[in-house]
Amino acid sequence: MKKFEYEDLLSEEYIRILELLPGRKDDAIRCCLTLEPRQNAANTYDAISYTWGTSTDRAEIICSNQILPITTNLADALRELRSKSPGHSQRLWVDAICINQDRSEEKNHQVKRLGEVYRDARQVFVWLGRDTGGIARDCFGLLERWVSYLDENFDIYRHTRNIPTLDLPHHLCTDAEAGSKLRKLMECSWFSRVWVLQEAALAKNCHLFWGRHSMSLAVLVEFACFCDGRTEITRLLGGDDSSFRYWRLVFLCVYRTYDNAESWRRERPLIRSLNEKHCGGRPGLFLDILQIGKSLSAKDARDHIYAFLGNPLAKSADGKLFLEPDYDKDEKEVYFDATLAFLRSRHEAPYILCFVQHDSVDEVNGSKAPSWIPKWTKPRMDLAPSYTIGNIGLSFEAGGPVDRLQYKACRGFRGERLLSLRGFIFDHLTWTSGLLKPENFALDRTLWDFEPQEPHKTYVDKLWNDMVLACNLQRGCSEVPPKRTLMDASFSYTLVTGYNNTRVVSIDEHRKRFQKYLRALENPDPPENHRTGVITARASRKELCEASRYEVSTRNCRDRQLALTAHGRFALVARFAKPGDACCVFLGMVTPFVVRQVGMEDGGTAKYHSLVGEAYVHGVMRGELLDVLDHEDVNTKEIVLM
Repeated sequence: MKKFEYEDLLSEEYIRILELLPGRKDDAIRCCLTLEPRQNAANTYDAISYTWGTSTDRAEIICSNQILPITTNLADALRELRSKSPGHSQRLWVDAICINQDRSEEKNHQVKRLGEVYRDARQVFVWLGRDTGGIARDCFGLLERWVSYLDENFDIYRHTRNIPTLDLPHHLCTDAEAGSKLRKLMECSWFSRVWVLQEAALAKNCHLFWGRHSMSLAVLVEFACFCDGRTEITRLLGGDDSSFRYWRLVFLCVYRTYDNAESWRRERPLIRSLNEKHCGGRPGLFLDILQIGKSLSAKDARDHIYAFLGNPLAKSADGKLFLEPDYDKDEKEVYFDATLAFLRSRHEAPYILCFVQHDSVDEVNGSKAPSWIPKWTKPRMDLAPSYTIGNIGLSFEAGGPVDRLQYKACRGFRGERLLSLRGFIFDHLTWTSGLLKPENFALDRTLWDFEPQEPHKTYVDKLWNDMVLACNLQRGCSEVPPKRTLMDASFSYTLVTGYNNTRVVSIDEHRKRFQKYLRALENPDPPENHRTGVITARASRKELCEASRYEVSTRNCRDRQLALTAHGRFALVARFAKPGDACCVFLGMVTPFVVRQVGMEDGGTAKYHSLVGEAYVHGVMRGELLDVLDHEDVNTKEIVLM
């Protein structure tokens, strides 16, 4: 039997449909491929979402009487689906079979239409792999029981914040073994693959298959969306609910942005409520979706962009894709093209440089790639979200409206890619703290990973004392008033990047909140409610709630440093920023940035800079420096990034 050869698609409007033929458990997998117009095939097939597996772990199937090699994981999926419909053939769409992976031209136009393929499927089967541990039934049953119970309480209280700590009924098992099984579920490779986000998002109905057992994806996502600090769930998961919290973020920031009307997102009450709240709201950023996808893996780095081209935010108002897929271009070219496409978009341009988050000093120096081009991959699997200081819906406008943006991409003397932006340098860093960790700001002292030098001293005290000591040693911060105290609002306001939310928190409101946070740190034990009465207990809970709001907001400082500038400004800066780096504003960009002078153009006087990263600089975020620029004799200049 000869090796399978693909028949060319008649046009971009055609797709291949796989007909899986019936057979017994141990029979060879037989199928055939047909070419059909996309519109005619709509709602007549099911799609499979899965991970390809290793290229060395192969199996062979018989397709149109020819031998077609596929991965063992896909063969397992096809065999299991065949067993679900004995005696009947099934119409399926499977990317590894229905797209000729050896032809870049075909991949380009088929990848562009993948969103339509999954949207038009009757349902999407998610294949998690073999249930080698025999725990799938227990896992799915446990999740379904938990979600039913949580949904009952959601129907009563109408908001997750209103649901009190629950006294769990006996049928909701919370032992260590149950939590271990759930963690093993989330370790299935499907949950780490970037392509699956869009494949599941566009499904009308979406079911997880783990061995012979199945469950709606809506159940898992509903459970994840309850993972918002609920102690019952954290205990169930043995203290590590990071995987489920990540999928909560996926639902809020990715799944809700898809506009398919018929969707599993309406199956359960909490996700239905969250989905409806998003409908008709302010359009988000496509940049945010790529940022969420950074935490997942793809064999091809280009797919960290291409995997989301079915999202409405990837298209302009006239329906044109912001970037055409092109597998003939390498990763660096694709990321460069994407950055320029974002700069051309009035909606995305003010934020694009905020998504430059370097993983090494070499990246800051631009030795491997331009320092101003965001990377959409992480060096290792990490589900911890990477927040940006600048984002849509906030009141930050350090560089003024997007109309002021002036940029030019060009080549340097040695052929390097440069980005020239109009702006101005307004300050320099004189001290940086080292990396901050949000857990050290926790009200729960058991989460701290530093040892206070004195009892009742906190990480906030340590930061303040380190900063004061550095000022005294350097004598470079002459404009820092000596009477500043720990209660200086600009210091504590900077640690939470001005709260980084849509509602502006005034300095007065912040000062009261920070005082409550400090009191909660000094008195970690909640007051007992004996003779003091219910009113005191309620007041204490309210104060603790305000303290918790400050604590939660410190997550924005993850992998950043507190810094002080030559003019006495507090700042929160990127992890590789260091004293001597310059603070600048680019016209039309929402935040200030830290840049580092790296060289001079051969034979000229123009200075090059590398982009270290975005920054929160107190007193600069809302365009205060532009008032000086507009009313005084202050000149902007071209700042060239390399």
